[in-house]
Amino acid sequence: MTRTALPKYVYSDRGYLRFIRRSRGQSVMMKETFGSVEFWEHYNRLVNGAPAVSSGRRTFENLILSYYKSKKFEKLKPRTKQDYRTYIGHIREIWGEKDPAKIETKHIYGLQQANADKWRRANYLVQVMVVLMNHARLIGFLPRDQSNPAHGIPLLEQEGDGWEPWPDKLRKEFEQKATPRARLVYELSIGLGQRIGDTRKIRWSDIQDGAWDFNQGKTDKPLWIPLTKRLQDFLSEVPKAGSTVLTNRSGGPASYRSLAGEMRDVKAGLEFDRAQEYVTHGLRKNATIELYLAGCDDEMVKAVTGHSGVEMLKKYGGQVRQRELARRAQIARNSKEQDGTET
Repeated sequence: MTRTALPKYVYSDRGYLRFIRRSRGQSVMMKETFGSVEFWEHYNRLVNGAPAVSSGRRTFENLILSYYKSKKFEKLKPRTKQDYRTYIGHIREIWGEKDPAKIETKHIYGLQQANADKWRRANYLVQVMVVLMNHARLIGFLPRDQSNPAHGIPLLEQEGDGWEPWPDKLRKEFEQKATPRARLVYELSIGLGQRIGDTRKIRWSDIQDGAWDFNQGKTDKPLWIPLTKRLQDFLSEVPKAGSTVLTNRSGGPASYRSLAGEMRDVKAGLEFDRAQEYVTHGLRKNATIELYLAGCDDEMVKAVTGHSGVEMLKKYGGQVRQRELARRAQIARNSKEQDGTET
């Protein structure tokens, strides 16, 4: 990187970047990736001399800057950081100069209701407010006896059960008419039961001895998942055009946007009614249901899908989960009664 490509006061220092402003006696190592949001936020704070949190000026702007420098934020996964920045940015825009201590539950509830047309956004805003107000107490922006005003606000319920599993007729037509790459996305989603954000990153080298060894992107949970026979057979016919299983035209890793667009384009050409309403993430439900139908219990299903709690399994497994668990419970009960009769 040439000196002219760097902003004022930033210099290359043995492979890193350093902010040097001799008139202020500043020499600060910048560990953020050049050009990233984090880099420019750090740079602007150094250039503008943003007020320190200890200055006593209690605003959401200072609260947010303090939270971004906290260990708790640093430990978040990159995807979670990205989401937090999106929703915190909205809060920063509307309440940046306001005193957090003057924000009441009714204000946060009003913020949620103003975004109620998009339930995920509305709920995420409440959740990040819980985090911010907890941090506000830690740095003295809230009195000790003041409760977190974001606590207790009920989250909006998603209509229906969220992403629907694909019906058999849709699956059959998709398998017949999908492009090779869209079909590969489909087979990976069904066979592994993971989010597309993870499956698009699978490298051929990640598959050893018929199993995929990886860490889930959203949860950072380590998982080892044997491939189904169907998926093994399908992958054996897929040309290795790059280091990743899913590639772009030049052989590099495929982007999420291009994969999502291709899946939409295929569904747009299908005869199945409302095909576009079924999203790729719904195939994760199909995989969960297939596991229950195969006789797996909750722990076995979680071992494959990586779900952390039973509540999510209830949502993904639906009535199939209840029926299969009830069926096995009654089989066990009948067996017990039979053993008692024989004795």
